[in-house]
Amino acid sequence: GRTLAADLHATKPNKSMTGTPMYMSPEVIKGENPGRAGAVDIWSLGCVVLEMATGRRPWANLDNEWAIMYNIAQGNPPQLPSGDQISAQGLSFLSKCFARDPKLRPTAVELLQHEWIMTVRSQVVEPMTPSDASSPATPTPMTGTSGKGSWMPEGGN
Repeated sequence: GRTLAADLHATKPNKSMTGTPMYMSPEVIKGENPGRAGAVDIWSLGCVVLEMATGRRPWANLDNEWAIMYNIAQGNPPQLPSGDQISAQGLSFLSKCFARDPKLRPTAVELLQHEWIMTVRSQVVEPMTPSDASSPATPTPMTGTSGKGSWMPEGGN
């Protein structure tokens, strides 16, 4: 088989590697078929969420890109945050993002339905109040002096 170094220096467009290795999925590092569309991005999303939760980059415990790529190619996920950094639901979310088999990783739509995201959304999005229910759901166009619908108040350009 080909070595990782050979793949890194490949000259064919379909074998070239771009991006930051610490955010790459195992199949990208190994030059394999990515499987389901978007699966490589879900792995990268997990890396970004991990960094947001911990304040440290994925693979921060490793000192060089070759060690990082070796671990990723072996199918090892980055070190997950501790329970005091993220909830059990958050750990579940990350574990799904880091599924070794890209066909087993959820889609972005599926992740939006994950219990952790639903919990966060319910805390961030204010529930509608009775007075909001009587308001129109979309903005009402304002009418300028021309009589045509306008999104700017009169005199606004």
